[in-house]
Amino acid sequence: MKRKVEFTGAALKALAKMGKVHRKFVLGGIKVHLIDNDPLEFTRHKFPLKRPSAHAERELRLDDWRIFYTILDEGTLAIVNLIGEKRGNKLIMDGQEFEL
Repeated sequence: MKRKVEFTGAALKALAKMGKVHRKFVLGGIKVHLIDNDPLEFTRHKFPLKRPSAHAERELRLDDWRIFYTILDEGTLAIVNLIGEKRGNKLIMDGQEFEL
């Protein structure tokens, strides 16, 4: 089964603002977890959100980075909606604290 990942404008903006090392790490994690493996699979690093959100339905955790995504087409298409950094108990997106 061929899987694809698409990025929203907010996710692309977050990637553009990251340093090269962080961007490479995040994109590598997205490839491993959402393309090479089943994006619907429940693991320690990827799982459905506990509370409903208008932004996404699932979360992927890569160290301090949080990738929020939605699955379409029976698991063949992952839409990356938001990318943020976890600092302590706060989620930082676009330089500001963010709440799902």
